[in-house]
Amino acid sequence: MKTELILILIVVFLISCKKETNDTNNKVIQKTEIDSVKISMDANAILSLQDSAITSLSIGVYKDGKTYIEHYGELDKGKKNSPTNNTFYEIASLTKTLTGTLIAQAVLDNKLSLDDDIRKYLDGEFPNLEYKGNPILIRHILTHTSRLPSNNKGIDELFKHKNDSIFFKLNEIEKQYTKEKYFNHLKEVVIDTLPGTIYRYSNMGANLMGHVLETVYEKSYTTLLEDYIFKKSGMTNTKMKLNSQEHDQLANAYNKGVLVPHLPLSKTLWGAEGGLKSTMPDLVKYMQFQLDTTQQVVKESHKSLYTFDQSEEIGYFWRIDHNEDGVNYNHHGGAFGMNTYFFVYPEFKMGISVTTNSGGVEGSTVIREVFEGVLDDIKPFGKKSIGRAIFYKCLDTIDQGIAHYNKLKKDHINTYNFKDESELNTIGYKLLRKGKIEDAIKIFELAVSEFPSSSNPYDSLGEGYFENKQYDLALQNYKKSLALNTSNENAKTMIHKIENINNDNL
Repeated sequence: MKTELILILIVVFLISCKKETNDTNNKVIQKTEIDSVKISMDANAILSLQDSAITSLSIGVYKDGKTYIEHYGELDKGKKNSPTNNTFYEIASLTKTLTGTLIAQAVLDNKLSLDDDIRKYLDGEFPNLEYKGNPILIRHILTHTSRLPSNNKGIDELFKHKNDSIFFKLNEIEKQYTKEKYFNHLKEVVIDTLPGTIYRYSNMGANLMGHVLETVYEKSYTTLLEDYIFKKSGMTNTKMKLNSQEHDQLANAYNKGVLVPHLPLSKTLWGAEGGLKSTMPDLVKYMQFQLDTTQQVVKESHKSLYTFDQSEEIGYFWRIDHNEDGVNYNHHGGAFGMNTYFFVYPEFKMGISVTTNSGGVEGSTVIREVFEGVLDDIKPFGKKSIGRAIFYKCLDTIDQGIAHYNKLKKDHINTYNFKDESELNTIGYKLLRKGKIEDAIKIFELAVSEFPSSSNPYDSLGEGYFENKQYDLALQNYKKSLALNTSNENAKTMIHKIENINNDNL
């Protein structure tokens, strides 16, 4: 779609009679004022719905003491049923941040310590939950460094042979799971390295925190959510289990347009790893709760417990990012057929959440771009995204986009972020997804020229050449990438693959 057409769509949308439905009395209210936040939300939503990966989305923003909530598209393609403030979404792994907040509360209440051996809260003997005498601690589970399996027994095996039926097979395993099976699996676990040293995302570990919380408080996990988070924040529509009326308001889940099951996590175990369902108004209330750093539990849950590097850490299940935009706390929630992104910026009292009832990498990519677009438009900090500034010109003609990049770098170097190599890399992959392989190669070539000492641009350029069947150039760039980063497993795999292709062609 040409840039001019996109702009026309946005303008038409914004100047049209914009209405919202009051969920209480269905009274239609004419909006008399549209501010910059709403303009950004509308514009980014319109662009995202041009992508076939999603058919609907909801956006929530809290900024400058104001709440902004908007819904777009249709939940079920062709039915014209837009999401509303009453629509429930599965928020999946965003649930972990609520679990982490409860653990932070337990620390403040002296119910447990981050350095407790988890076996202190388990019935029976678990001699296997240690490595050479070093036990798994609470903090290791919160940071995904416990080395516990990623999922319940049987799940990881299915991912090794992924196909279109995987969601239904996963659903059957989860539905039949019991706490007895869970603890039996826990007894079979083999810890392969020192806990606290190597990251491996673990839903199994996060769920175990539900059991620990119930043990130390002698209350159900859901009661603890109600007492320590929902009542304090005013969240009335975030639930583990929905009644029949609420279930009717739960968005159907889709993956690549195919109807898929909802997660059954809360039906058999604790659901502490991903069982919650919520509405966008409640997610904004949760945003406000997590932005209130006068609350000791919020400050505690945001503490860094594990450091990847200078830019990324983990708190009580929170991902903590440090960059030119300051510090943010975030998490992604992905179900079989839903995706949610949730970010809070306490320093600026601002939060953004975007959710859709489309699953998979495709749905996740689209709403991540919506989040990044809204953030770039409304943030009161940092530099603007150079990628967003040139992307639609790149769609018009790639040479025009690259020329615009060079002009902005010459005239506005302090306005845009030219230091983040991922900006160009992201554009390249967007072009690849659209089948514009030669255009993608030109962007990856630009990235290589801008970041000649970095491994990833060469890896991406290698992929571009590979997609274009220019195998010798692909091999050359993958080897350069590997030389700059000897740990690049993708480059190793692709070099082997290309060498086999070249041998077959001899």
